[in-house]
Amino acid sequence: MNLRYITASDPREDTSIEDIIKLLNTSKLAELGIQAHPSAMSAGYPRYVWFNNLLDVLKRAKQKYNIALHINYKWCDSMCGGIIPVEIKHFLSQTHIETGKPLVQRVQLNIGDDTYKFKADAVAKIISENKKHEFIFPYNKATKRTIDKLEKTSAKFNLLFDGSYGAGISPKSWQKPAKQDIQFGYAGGISPENVSDNLTKISQILPEDYKTWIDAEGRLRNPDTCTFDVNYAQNYLDNAIKWIKQNKR
Repeated sequence: MNLRYITASDPREDTSIEDIIKLLNTSKLAELGIQAHPSAMSAGYPRYVWFNNLLDVLKRAKQKYNIALHINYKWCDSMCGGIIPVEIKHFLSQTHIETGKPLVQRVQLNIGDDTYKFKADAVAKIISENKKHEFIFPYNKATKRTIDKLEKTSAKFNLLFDGSYGAGISPKSWQKPAKQDIQFGYAGGISPENVSDNLTKISQILPEDYKTWIDAEGRLRNPDTCTFDVNYAQNYLDNAIKWIKQNKR
């Protein structure tokens, strides 16, 4: 098993850009997943301003950093109907000054079981028109039928297995990739304390050369504030990197 990304999700506008850069500097595998929805990230809102400031720093950086947008609620519904919100278009258009590569590499549409809102052909068109970006969809019992429809369009995308439907609960066992030609990532109850054990369990169900990623969110929140905690995220990244080093072949 080869890890592509170690994703720490849901830093918000109260997280300093200095702390963000420190987390990203932990490893070339470190990725931050930014939650994007209109009630928090519409133009002029604090998170919109904060994220633009972060992108301004990243576009001038000497090295490449990994940023993903996790699209939720009405913005997700819009994209499921084939319309990219103006704010999301803006973020996806931002590029690194030296390389010209997108600052936001991955886009995760957090679809649920509202399959009537999902227009497979329209979503496939968005994917085909944004080839520089990797598109991800959650995969579980609620989304399986929707993903099956999208797969029939021949669109290129990857899947994030989360059997807890975003509730942050570890599964009794991790699921082997259900689609032969689609990469699976893994989420659900991963924490700084259990990331090593979960990486071991995930590695046991995947081929040795399989490329995957992990994503932690709920267990990176401080229980007192219920918000993203930089120290928790740092420990999560450190422990994942330690596991990789200990399991190198």
